[in-house]
This record gives sequence, C-alpha cells and structure tokens, in this order.
Amino acid sequence: MPHTIKAKGPLYTFEIKPTTLYNWHATLATYSFGWQYDGSKGYIWLCGHCVAVVKPLNDHARIDVYCGSNDRCWEHAIDKLKDILGVYEDLSEYIRLGRGDPLVGGLLEVMPGLHLRRISIWYAFLVAVCQQNASFKQGWNMLYKLHLIASDRLVINNTVFLEPPKPSDLNEEVLREARLGYRTSTVLEAIQKKVYSFSCSDVEQLADVKGVGPYTLNLVKVLACRDYSALPLDRWLKRLAAEAYSVEPDNVGEELDRRFRSWKGLAAIHTTIAFDAEPLRRALERLKKRANKPGLVEPSPLTLWKYTPAKT
Repeated sequence: MPHTIKAKGPLYTFEIKPTTLYNWHATLATYSFGWQYDGSKGYIWLCGHCVAVVKPLNDHARIDVYCGSNDRCWEHAIDKLKDILGVYEDLSEYIRLGRGDPLVGGLLEVMPGLHLRRISIWYAFLVAVCQQNASFKQGWNMLYKLHLIASDRLVINNTVFLEPPKPSDLNEEVLREARLGYRTSTVLEAIQKKVYSFSCSDVEQLADVKGVGPYTLNLVKVLACRDYSALPLDRWLKRLAAEAYSVEPDNVGEELDRRFRSWKGLAAIHTTIAFDAEPLRRALERLKKRANKPGLVEPSPLTLWKYTPAKT
C-alpha cells in the first residue's frame, strides 16, 4: 500500500548555472506530470523519499533538497542532478544539423535550450512500455493511473509529490487496474529479471524480457542513458518522416541516420514534441502546412503537467 510521508527541509540548498544554452522551464515542463512541474518550479526525485525542488532564477536555478526520512542518500544523489537536468549537455552539433529540418527545425527555432531530463532505467522502462502501441494520451494516462494507484506520496510544504512506483508495489492487480492490458506480463517479467537494478552498461539485457522490442529498448536508451544514437522508431514517426523526407517508410531509419547521425534518437523525441504528439492524421496535416512548432493543442508533451494533478 502506498504511504504518505511529510518531508523535512530544505536540508541543503545550492545553485546550478548551466554552461550551455539552456531553457529551464521548457526542460522542467516537458513530459512532466503535475507533481513534477507546477508552472514555476520543477520537482526531481533523487532517491528514497528525497526530492530536489528546482526554482529557475534568470540564468541559474536554486535547488532545495527535501527528504521524508532520515535517509541521507541525497548526499550522493545530488552529484547526479546536473546530469539529470542536462545542464552541461552541448547540443550545438545537433542544433546545426536540425536547423530548418521539416520535423525538428521549428522546435529548435523556438526552444533551442530544451534538454531531456535523464531518468532511471526502471522509470524509463515504465514510460516505454506504456507507450507501446498507444497514442500519447493513452500511454501517459496509463502511467498516470499507475502513479495514482501505487506511488508513495511525499508532502513538501503542502505540495504532494508522487514518487516513481516501486517494483515491490506492483503486481498483476495493480497493473490491470492501471489499464496496462497485455503490458502487464511484460512489467511482471521485468520485475522478476530485476530490470530495476540494470545500469546503462548492461541495458541491452532488457531485450531478454518478453514484450521488449527495438522500440522499447531504444526509448529506454535515449531517456535513461542519453544514448541518442538509439532510434525509437514507431509507426507514427516512420510515416511522418517518410512524408517529410520523401523516402519509403522502410528507409526512414537510414534517412534519419544520414541527417542526424548520432543524434537521431533525440530527433525522434523532438519530433513528437514539435508536433504536440498529435495523432498521425493531424501531424501529417501540420507537416504539409509547415506547422512544426509546439503549442497548437493541449495536452501535449509540454503541457501534460496541467492535466495530471497529484491526488492524495
């Protein structure tokens, strides 16, 4: 059963100043639930019952650490926060390659400082599994329900934060209730094979889990390991890119590799963001109109947080 824990803090406060082009609010908002971003601050899970509250301030951000237990795991976890946020990530080569591109050019024009937040392999796996054969709304609604059912609640100054669901709190009943359907057996096997203990050096073992194909594995590599050479290619991107580049769908992977090289995985994610993760028919219509800048519809990857409040 999920627990509710009151956080203490701030236990530690410090500042982070990026050395590269960086958009704090876009980075914190993208693919965030309502307890991970509130329009002014980001909430990054560190470890145990510990969270870093990120408050953007002009060219830097103030970080306050809160914990709901006496666990001092945060002392080591904060060393990874800069990597989680990507504040030192140099995207200049990627931005050069993507400038004017029909898929990502619009996003790079309006949000060149957008970075992906790095997440754990376990959480990236949950994200990827929920996205299998699902629309943006369907996939993220599954994960949202899973959080509401299984997440421990950490209360930070009257703000409720839902921690990532722990493997020990997930069983067939919980996964079915969250409407994961056939994905339930994949998650249960992943728990049995201790995917939650994997590192990026052995992430390839994820392919041994029944139900994990190239798309799921590559999406985990992008989100958890910043391996942007991995291409999470689904039907949506294949059709959209084939139209954008005037190539056959079967040649899309090769074309993305030619255009973006080791950045093709990031380009795949950015394409979804640029087109607000709209259904394929609408995305194709937007492509014809060159409407490749985000913000035309909601909810979207940039505005998911507005529609997914935490519930106690």
